[in-house]
Amino acid sequence: MTHVLVIDDEDTYLKMIAQALEPTHWQVHTADNGSHGLAMARTLKPDLIVTDVIMPDMSGYDVSRKLRRDPEFAHTPILVLTSQSTLQDKLQSFEAGADDHLTKPFEPAELVARLTVLLRHAEAARSAGPAPIVKEVRTIAVHSLRGGTGSSSLAVNLAVGFASLWQTRTLLIDLSMVAGQVALMLNASLKRTWADLAGFGPGELEPELIDSIIYNHESGLSFIAAPTFPSEAETIKSETFAVALQLLGRKFDYIVADLSHDFSAITVQALDAADLVLMVASPDMSSVRAAAAAMDTYSKLNYPPDKIRLVLNATFPRSGLTKERIEAALKTRVTATIPYAQELFVEAINLGRPLIFAKPDESVSGLLEDLAFHLSKEADKKSKPENPSKAWTRVYQRYTKKRK
Repeated sequence: MTHVLVIDDEDTYLKMIAQALEPTHWQVHTADNGSHGLAMARTLKPDLIVTDVIMPDMSGYDVSRKLRRDPEFAHTPILVLTSQSTLQDKLQSFEAGADDHLTKPFEPAELVARLTVLLRHAEAARSAGPAPIVKEVRTIAVHSLRGGTGSSSLAVNLAVGFASLWQTRTLLIDLSMVAGQVALMLNASLKRTWADLAGFGPGELEPELIDSIIYNHESGLSFIAAPTFPSEAETIKSETFAVALQLLGRKFDYIVADLSHDFSAITVQALDAADLVLMVASPDMSSVRAAAAAMDTYSKLNYPPDKIRLVLNATFPRSGLTKERIEAALKTRVTATIPYAQELFVEAINLGRPLIFAKPDESVSGLLEDLAFHLSKEADKKSKPENPSKAWTRVYQRYTKKRK
């Protein structure tokens, strides 16, 4: 017998939901507020949970968060059913840990269909046995409000760096949906991209579907490419992307996101999810002004200062603003300065072979490897790998040489 817990302070909706689920022959249990719902969940251990958002004592978002913090309910399907219908409301549902979001008033058949899909996913996960233990994902977002700063080249090389250093599951996602360059830089011909998720709602995503748009590079890096045509990008629902990002976080140890030069809904979702944001600037006044605008927006998004790292990329040989002037203008220390190496980077792009992978002995490749190491998880940096990679060995040798 399938047990469904419904949490809602409106008796009318409790009855409507129970009536909608009557044909399924599931056992429906009801709670009239968030606290009561949490207590019943811990007693009943339901197979599915449906919760309203606006309740007198505790919001449905808080209910979802509290349930997700409890390992016993880490994978219990949760559907938020609410009159709140804006995009931000839907995103809040997913950020709180819900699996799906349905707006009131609802069609009984749609409610049953959504819950059936959630139940099927949960049953499939249980039948697959215990999930492999995955380390906590580290997500790096590479961002710039101005094109031409080399942010895509930085994202690609850093991602290859993580994969090469730790020989672990590393994913590069191209979120520059209008003019993404990741596939070009990895010399990949595409059959599937983010656009192939466009026709699916957040509750319809399955691991196999997401796996179908992931490509593998010879360096060991996995990646998801941006749509081939800008028109395809407009069809991707940000709610679907939010769920895809959550699912990918369970599969990979490192994720690098190459973002578009804006603050679109998908860009902000990736920025929110990131552990670190690399804000890329070149040493010219136009780029610094764009960087200042980005920094101001990060502040308004309430990102802590230590989440933002400024990377200075010398995209021209001479007459640029000094690092000291840029740091003073942005009130932020430069984490890394990438020297001018136009011929090397252009050749790498034209051949579709990332510099850090094709020419690891170049000094700029060494700098990028060191930066990838510096941005890695603390646990990885503090212990020597059982079978050190060539990339790790190079970083270690440079480090020991500097100490002498």
